[in-house]
Order: sequence, then C-alpha cells, then structure tokens
Amino acid sequence: MKETFIDILGLHILEPVTVLTDILLSIFCIYFYNKLNFQGNQALLGKYWRLFFLFIGLATFIGAIAHGFKSYFSEEVYYFVWMTMNVSSIPSSYYLLKATIELSEFTDEQKAKLTRISFFAMLLLTIFTMLLNNFVLIKINAAIVIILALIRHYHTYKKGYSGSGYIVAGFAFSLSSVVVHSAQLSISEWFNFKDISHVIMNISLYIIFTGVLLKTKALQTEKRKI
Repeated sequence: MKETFIDILGLHILEPVTVLTDILLSIFCIYFYNKLNFQGNQALLGKYWRLFFLFIGLATFIGAIAHGFKSYFSEEVYYFVWMTMNVSSIPSSYYLLKATIELSEFTDEQKAKLTRISFFAMLLLTIFTMLLNNFVLIKINAAIVIILALIRHYHTYKKGYSGSGYIVAGFAFSLSSVVVHSAQLSISEWFNFKDISHVIMNISLYIIFTGVLLKTKALQTEKRKI
C-alpha cells in the first residue's frame, strides 16, 4: 500500500491520518487518567486502571512520532523509537492484568503470587520483543490479557456490579482492532488498517473508561458506608 504524506509548516509528515488517530488516542487516555484521579479514588483498583490508560497514551504518542517523522530518522534512531513504542505498551497490559487480579476473589497471598508471575511474564515479553523485534508477540499478549479481563468482568456483570457491562462491551469491541490490524483490513491508503484499528481503540477505551468510572465510584461509595 502506498505511503501517504502531507507537508505542513515545513514538516514532511508521513501517514498523517495514522498520526492524527494516535494523537487522539493519547489525548483520550490522558483525559481518562485525569478523570479517574478523583478524590477518594486511591484504592489499588483505581490506581491500576489509571496506569493502564497512562501507558496506552504514552505508547500511542510515541507511535505518532514513529509513524509521522520516520523520514527524519536514521535507521538506527527509527529502530530505537519503534522499539520504545512497542516496549512502552507492555506495562498497560501488566496493569490491566493487575486490575483484573485485584478484582478477583483470590486471597491476598494468591493475588501477590499472581502479581509476581504477571511481572515476570511481562519482563520476559519485553526481552523477547527486543530480541526478536516482533510486534506480533505484543498483540498476542494483549489479546490474552483482554480475554482474561473480559471473563472476569463478565462474572462481575452477572453479579450486578456497577460498570461491568460497559467494561465487557468495551473489551469485546476492542478485540476487533486486533483482527483489523492483523488482517490489514483497509478502506483506502488514506484510511488504512492502522487508522481503523485506532478508531476502534478510541471507541472501545471510552466505553471501558465509562465502566471503570462507574465501578470505582461505586466501590468508593460502598467503602464509605462500611
């Protein structure tokens, strides 16, 4: 597929729609992070969700730089920026997994053990991603973590937990972005599989954020009643 570009204010920007959708993702994620930082939301669950959104925002911002300014980078610098984008997205999966574990019915000891396992799994993923320079590993990991979160939040949805339905719907919809990106389903060179997957991610993250906000506020209300 032909690589698109625009020249604006003396800058040669490659894949401008991809850059725009990446930047929008970053803005949305920072907004979600700030909205979840409300007074009283200091519990571990709220913290993990905030960090989940923060690292997605960081990764997509670096992605905008990697896509848009590739022509200004040497091969070595571009590799560094691209790898930084990939590696910085891994903590978002880690914190999503921690949020899922925190919401589970395991004992504190079991949660601590699962958290340690998750940490070492993400560390290994980071090492293998850097050694193999393969984005597929991150997509597989993201899909697995999303499915685990989907299952757990579906259970809480069945139990009537506030916000769980939104989170389930958001994650279910987000899986379609993995399909679009992997199959490279595109409408045109100006709106390709990267752009479509970013739009899907924006919508799904907003739905997830709505559920997380409802859930964390409900949990804080319950704690105040105790």
